[in-house]
Amino acid sequence: MDKFDLVITGGRVIDGTGSPWYYADLGLIGERIAAVVKTRPGEPGHLVGRAREVLDVGGLTVAPGFIDMHSHSDFTILVNPTADSKVMQGVTTEVIGQCGFSAAPLTERATGLVKGVLGAEEAKAEVNWRGFADYAARVEAQGSAVNLAGVIGHSTVRMGVMGFEARQPNETELDQMRDLISQAMRDGAFGFSTGLIYTPGSYSKPPEVVALARAAAEHGGLYFTHMRSEARGLFEAVDEAINVGREAHMPVQISHLKCAGAAQGSAPRLIATIQAARAEGIEVTADQYPYTAGSTGLSALLPPWVHEGDQEAMRRRLLDPAARARMKADMQGRLPGWDNDFGTIPFSDILIAGCADKSLEGRTVQEIAEAWGRDPYETTFDILATIGLSTDIVIFMIREDEAKRLMSQEFTMIGSDASCTAPRFGGKPHPRTYGTFARVLGQWARDDQVFSLAQAVRKMTGFPAGKLGLQDRGLIHEGFAADITVFDPTTVADRATYTEPHQFPSGIVHVIVNGRFAVRDGRPTGALPGKFLRRR
Repeated sequence: MDKFDLVITGGRVIDGTGSPWYYADLGLIGERIAAVVKTRPGEPGHLVGRAREVLDVGGLTVAPGFIDMHSHSDFTILVNPTADSKVMQGVTTEVIGQCGFSAAPLTERATGLVKGVLGAEEAKAEVNWRGFADYAARVEAQGSAVNLAGVIGHSTVRMGVMGFEARQPNETELDQMRDLISQAMRDGAFGFSTGLIYTPGSYSKPPEVVALARAAAEHGGLYFTHMRSEARGLFEAVDEAINVGREAHMPVQISHLKCAGAAQGSAPRLIATIQAARAEGIEVTADQYPYTAGSTGLSALLPPWVHEGDQEAMRRRLLDPAARARMKADMQGRLPGWDNDFGTIPFSDILIAGCADKSLEGRTVQEIAEAWGRDPYETTFDILATIGLSTDIVIFMIREDEAKRLMSQEFTMIGSDASCTAPRFGGKPHPRTYGTFARVLGQWARDDQVFSLAQAVRKMTGFPAGKLGLQDRGLIHEGFAADITVFDPTTVADRATYTEPHQFPSGIVHVIVNGRFAVRDGRPTGALPGKFLRRR
């Protein structure tokens, strides 16, 4: 009779299906769960006698490893392969390439443009690949603590073919973009993503998006979208996302679902709109993080025309008084073709999160403007032009009651919308970077009872695995990959704050990725057992 490399005994198993917990022993051999045997409390573990090593987790909960359905670790995984901020939350798989921006495929033209928009931490990665397969090989050669599933970014392929040109593609350019997407899908990508609020994705019109989405759909891909608006134009944007699914005949995943800014109070209508699409037969789902603030680049506040061309062209506009006057007017008014989601958000609710000038981090744009004796618009332009175009911000724009209502729906799962980082990298990133999954389990499930603990775990495991088509992950099941998170349901909680974000959560005790400990006894091991997953 074969010995198990590890037997996990004494814990309450929440298996990822949404079903109630049960007691069971788990026997692991290599990278797989070889046995799941139900037990009774107080009884000796049934598999313990066949174990090379026993892990007693009495009083703890055993769950599948968490899947971060919306991650931006494309470049940071290359400079922080231990993915500290993710594994310490219980995350074992990240879905990268979101919001239209992916690390691959890169044409020669795209490489320079991509480097120009990377943040300080990301820019440390040596970009020496082209295709999706090359990028996957690079990650695999280095190793990673988590599994990665890649999505192809619309803006990345558009940059590769058209740069930052504010026009529609001709047929030759559209074919070139289709070819890049098709090859990446053949190389194992899981789908196609758009960031229609960001340039150059915002320059596109719906027919372009549908045509490119079809290229991914032909290979069984999903459509992930940061919609054209999450505020004033929310419902037009949702209709566009649903129509891509309808026209391209593919499942839709709405990124970081919210009713932001001017759209606050619209949650019932948003839920009804998605439910109607699902009743029509369009597979619309969404991911969400449990916070009242979002995060993006400070440059996202600027009108689309400011971004046209390269980074130097943008910097020249930011220094030009006439261009500044036009920017301010557009940001204060209604520019045709631009749903300015941030136009109704006061500068006192916009916090600098990452900046080359560290003295600005943790301060609002309004506070900085008052200290400098400047208009907040001029302050924004000054920061971008003279300190750094890659400055990051946190924006308070979401009602918590609406966020909870959206997350309680059967079509929502969990995504951090954050890249993997570690305290040594500094800055003041959004607390979701360290706390998303623990906050869902602790505050939202246990304390606020927005949903049951079993439902919370399903939103992090079985549900996203099913959406992605991962046939051997996301559940505690014999034969499945041994991606396992063990946590204390009584103490699990997020500790990261907006002013002190580099704090790991409490209550995440063990994290196992492909049969190896990435976290043991609440401490990262430094192991790199992750895999680069391919769509089957």
